[in-house]
Amino acid sequence: MERSNQREAAMSNTTVVCCAEMSDPNWTWVAQHFPSAGPRFVFAICRRRKIDNYITAVNLGRVLGALDGVMKAKQVKADVLVTHGPALAAWCALFSWLLRSKSIILAHSFNFASVPRGLKRAVFRVLLARVDGFVVFSNVEREIYSEAFDVPIDQFHFVHWGMAKPATTPSIIPAEDYGYIAAIGGNGRDYKTLVAAARLLPDIKFVLVVRPENLYGLELPRNVFARVDIAFGEAMETLRLARFMVLPLNPGEVPCGHITLAAAMHLGKAIIATSSPGVSDYVQNEDNAISVKAGAVDELVGAIRRLWGDSAACERFGERGRMFAEENCTEAGVARQFRSYLVSRGLCPQ
Repeated sequence: MERSNQREAAMSNTTVVCCAEMSDPNWTWVAQHFPSAGPRFVFAICRRRKIDNYITAVNLGRVLGALDGVMKAKQVKADVLVTHGPALAAWCALFSWLLRSKSIILAHSFNFASVPRGLKRAVFRVLLARVDGFVVFSNVEREIYSEAFDVPIDQFHFVHWGMAKPATTPSIIPAEDYGYIAAIGGNGRDYKTLVAAARLLPDIKFVLVVRPENLYGLELPRNVFARVDIAFGEAMETLRLARFMVLPLNPGEVPCGHITLAAAMHLGKAIIATSSPGVSDYVQNEDNAISVKAGAVDELVGAIRRLWGDSAACERFGERGRMFAEENCTEAGVARQFRSYLVSRGLCPQ
């Protein structure tokens, strides 16, 4: 009992400031997964401002949010400043240096849509040298970012993307149109290959949830419908109502699609995904998903026909994916990894 009280006292002396770009004012990251006597969490949320519509050279909301995060870290004498996203990590590192903040920086959710090059990469290298640790959502990213930014690989920590089963909002898709395949997301997607496959499958309907730039240069056949820039809850409802999901990825250097994969798994959806080192921590071919080669239209067509005509296989893959997500892709898992980090820095008892 006495030892337990000592552990709680040690945790209560730790202060964590979280700096993130979030639209939900009630967001508390993983705080709810720590005991009430655990670390003290303080939040600095970057908010988009009207002036951001006129200033394109820099994300002013992000810059001011980073400054607010560093100032709060100094004010409360935070032990750790957790940033979410690489740009925030860089800005917080700069302001920490300028303001002489003593908080160590943990760059969480460290992922680029494309690795910076040239002068931009050089600037990131200088700023990220002030960061104590990085958290990524695939093991291959440890190698990619270590090499790109000249940071020792042991400073990069892997954890599966963690989330609860996604909430959905009512869809505008009529009930008679529920028979379709969904493809969700914008970063690193190869919709050119998926559309080419769909053109060879005119009897099957596809619904793409995309950004405008994902459709540039594409001529959609009649059986492919695009829903552009819709809310997350509606995107998840589109996914929930689909027979299964296709995740077509570019064979690029940066892994993408982790959020979409985890969401589909939590919803119990069968998945056909492009084979890629970036998703190999999630996709287990012929166990919880089907993998196809990048850019292989005929192989993708075959996989789609196979699942479309086999509801039992859809259910089997969907259930295996759901089990994987419940075991690995949870907020509790992210909290455990963060606690391990605190332990490694002497900020939390083992």
